[in-house]
Amino acid sequence: MEDTSNSEGRMWLEARRGISSSTNNRVAASRRRVLGILEDRNPTMSMPNPCKSLTSVVAKPPYFFYGNVTSLSQDSWARISQFLYSSQPEFANTQLYSALSRKEGYIHNLPIEDRFHIHPKGAMTIEEAIPHSRKWWPSWDDRKQLSYISCETSGVPLLCDRLGRILADCNGLPSAEQRRQILQQCREKNLIWVGKYKLGRLEPEHLERIMGYPFQHSQVAGFGVPERLGSLKHSFQTDTLGYHLSVLRRLVPGGVVILSFFSGIGGVEIALHRLGIVLKGVVSVETCEVKRKILKKWWESSGQSGELIQIEDINKLSSRRLEDLMKKFKGFDLVVCQNPYSAADSDNLSGLDFSMFAEFVRVVQRVRSTMDGDR
Repeated sequence: MEDTSNSEGRMWLEARRGISSSTNNRVAASRRRVLGILEDRNPTMSMPNPCKSLTSVVAKPPYFFYGNVTSLSQDSWARISQFLYSSQPEFANTQLYSALSRKEGYIHNLPIEDRFHIHPKGAMTIEEAIPHSRKWWPSWDDRKQLSYISCETSGVPLLCDRLGRILADCNGLPSAEQRRQILQQCREKNLIWVGKYKLGRLEPEHLERIMGYPFQHSQVAGFGVPERLGSLKHSFQTDTLGYHLSVLRRLVPGGVVILSFFSGIGGVEIALHRLGIVLKGVVSVETCEVKRKILKKWWESSGQSGELIQIEDINKLSSRRLEDLMKKFKGFDLVVCQNPYSAADSDNLSGLDFSMFAEFVRVVQRVRSTMDGDR
């Protein structure tokens, strides 16, 4: 039973009415409730300092952090913020932190003062990330960073052979039109220079370095090259994410306990580890078995001393189990969510699965209410 004595609790319990205690009914009711409210609201979104939009009640721990790496509309972000205490979105371009140029968006209640970068810094250009390509990189190829991540592998070898023949026929001096066409294919297919007049695809190991993950992090039985590239594409760039989470080292100097929704291949956990923040405990909710294996493999290989608890379905995180986990870990320092990408879902808006987002909101409210009552 949540404490409704403060305005924060009353306001957010309003959004939760109609959610059944039954797991399946809870998900369905959450979906209807969220979608219904979103249709009635059309707030505008500005780009202020996100910290200034937080009241003292919302800004206190436990902290929450929602991130999305897909192309959500401005209206979608504004709508999402309504369910996270009207916290303003914060956007970051990963090109300031890595060799990838992409916008990532976050909504959180962390302070923004005294942030710092992960050290050592990752590669800032494609050539730094893939140094052996520098020898073959022509001066007319002006790409410095990836602007798009392609998961397509079929037909790429034939395409590279065709482009190689074009370059060989002109002795590496293509016409302006040929350059335009070659560079277009390079950008769309993530092609890199692997030899004289020779192009090849960007391999998962290359992308892992660009995204700030360990070498062969995504390599596990059951994951082919397209799946590995796809899992990285929809993951956080860890140098970028780490900068925004870095304040936790000061706020929780003894290490953190986190509840991670849709953990994917462990971007949040890796970013915190790279920041030198001890992971005392992680409760990870992830539906994909292979991604759970990837996170567990990293957890063991990186020598984590804390406890990793993996839950395969958000429906299994009942209120009772959540309360038991909070008792076990004495609460959570951070509740984090990377919304799963589900473009095939007809109820999804630009890659956002609102039923799953509603479950994240439900848990954030329960954790904050319970821990506030225990203080």
